[in-house]
Amino acid sequence: METSLLIEASEDHFRAISKKETARIIELYAESEDLLVFVEGPRWATLGFENVAKGWRDFCASAITLKKCVWAENLRSKIVGKMGFVGGIVELTVEINDVIKTIRFRGTFIFENQNGVWKIVHEHFSQPAENPYGIGDWLKK
Repeated sequence: METSLLIEASEDHFRAISKKETARIIELYAESEDLLVFVEGPRWATLGFENVAKGWRDFCASAITLKKCVWAENLRSKIVGKMGFVGGIVELTVEINDVIKTIRFRGTFIFENQNGVWKIVHEHFSQPAENPYGIGDWLKK
């Protein structure tokens, strides 16, 4: 199985968001109450298909316009059976009230093959917390 299918599905998701194609964005998700999305903020999580769909409808009606969204580095993808993931560092450029801003996130999509169609069952976008333990990075140089 080609992991490029999952990468393309994630990039299709990015394109749909850029075009604010609400119906296309929503149809990429599994219609399940187990669907779990960790958004980049300010909420911690969104649980269930109906709540995720509402979130995207509200996002598409908001002042945020996604100008560009790309996998910037460390892109990885793997399929095992009917499940697979795509993850890496995502760089996006948004316009909010005529102000353009570029932001980097860690991004992960978990997909499930449902009757031959890859659907998002989990999504996680976040940034590293600044010194959460108060000791800096423990990785030795």
